[in-house]
Amino acid sequence: MRITLTQASVTLGGVKALSDLSLTVEAGETLLVLGANGSGKSTLLRLLRGDIWPDDDGRGSRVYQSGDGPGRASPIGLRHRFGIVSPEIQRSTKRIWGHLTAQTVILSGPRDAMYVQGGPTPAESAVLTEVLVRLGISHLVQTAVASLSNGQLRAVLLARALACRPAVLFLDEFLDGLDAAATVAATRAMAEAAAGGAAIVLTSHQGAALPAGEVRGIVLAGGRLIHAGTAATARDHGRKTQAPDVRPYGVEPSRRPEAGPAPENAGSRHGLPLVVIEQASVFLERREILHDINLTIAPGGHMAVLGPNGSGKSTLFKLMAGEHHPALGGRVSRPGLTAPEGLTDLRDIRRRIGLVSFELEADYDKAVTALEVVASGIQASIGLYVAPSEKEWAAAKRWMEFFGVAGLADRPLGALSAGQTRRLFLARAMVAEPRLLLLDEPFSGLDAASRQTAMEAVSAAARSGTTVLCAVHHAGDIIPEIEAIACLDQGRLSLDAPARRRS
Repeated sequence: MRITLTQASVTLGGVKALSDLSLTVEAGETLLVLGANGSGKSTLLRLLRGDIWPDDDGRGSRVYQSGDGPGRASPIGLRHRFGIVSPEIQRSTKRIWGHLTAQTVILSGPRDAMYVQGGPTPAESAVLTEVLVRLGISHLVQTAVASLSNGQLRAVLLARALACRPAVLFLDEFLDGLDAAATVAATRAMAEAAAGGAAIVLTSHQGAALPAGEVRGIVLAGGRLIHAGTAATARDHGRKTQAPDVRPYGVEPSRRPEAGPAPENAGSRHGLPLVVIEQASVFLERREILHDINLTIAPGGHMAVLGPNGSGKSTLFKLMAGEHHPALGGRVSRPGLTAPEGLTDLRDIRRRIGLVSFELEADYDKAVTALEVVASGIQASIGLYVAPSEKEWAAAKRWMEFFGVAGLADRPLGALSAGQTRRLFLARAMVAEPRLLLLDEPFSGLDAASRQTAMEAVSAAARSGTTVLCAVHHAGDIIPEIEAIACLDQGRLSLDAPARRRS
């Protein structure tokens, strides 16, 4: 299958996402697509797959051609052979398909359908078993999407893409959120698909391993193709154009926006722990996710939480934030977050917690504007239900400028890239000057410059008195202020000595 774009442009939300792009993806080849957050990578993959059409401007075109037959502009009848994994697909799956099992989601791929009508055919059952075994996720087959961790869901979506027996496999930051073992399995599966004749089109900020053989590479900037060559030359060009010391709008990341004095941390003043968890177990869909957790978070007790996919990291943060509750016999209290007023309403307590997570992103309607997303952090609400004051709007705009997304203020959430969305939610977490930051894979999907800015912002928050808890897979994502390490494995928590992180 050959896919050819000729002077193709795409406009989303009134903004040009791709401009005059000409590109051919040949059958069986591998194409690496690089570029900063918002450069148009995800839009390009959607255009190639046929999820969106090029602008009807009389110039641009897209043609699908199989063998020597005539080309066609429409992807209808072809997309069931175009497998895709992307942050956008993952958000939609979490938001819409939460009640469905992993098996149903995987089977929807070969049928190119949102919902699967009827049971699997014998051939589909065979393919299902094969991809589950290949990725090591057979134990998840009857698990509801709502109960899957981010990494587990990413693996399920990769299984969905592979179940298509793809002619073309589109992989948009497909390793984000995967632990070490899952990364190895996913990379091997990609290589096997390429060896089987599938064309691979992938984006990667983290330097994903590439299939064997010659690999082409391109670099996008501002929706335009600025470099075409080999994967090696594209990576070299990408490093030069995404230098980590380039900071958006000239804002120094180590300084917080001037939004007035930080609120007095009453919990710290009185020596009260922010969160105390005692003998807490959490069950979801009748499965025990956390087992007998005992943990105290003191003011300034910055901590990293490590663990494989499905170990319970996201659930632990939701337990702290009051989104999940412990089973009978367990207890969670938040004395340092309720002081000095003695707050009892979780809605008020959550205003003192800044949260970044994939699930939170998925909960928002795509039509909400970027500015409204950030401003909603002041009330810790999903969307705006109380009109912010002028001071609150100003604070939201300052944090958007800090993270380099001020120019996106009026754009709908659904028109933003994964990296832009992540920076937006980091701004949302910081806007209310929280006492506690709960960051679940906060640097996932960020390019080098954005990642450095985000890490320095979190470090600055930690130094200024905000307590930071960060769930990560990679040691490189742990800010210097963090010394305590907690490890989760199958829902059981252990605390490591600080020196073990440095070894």
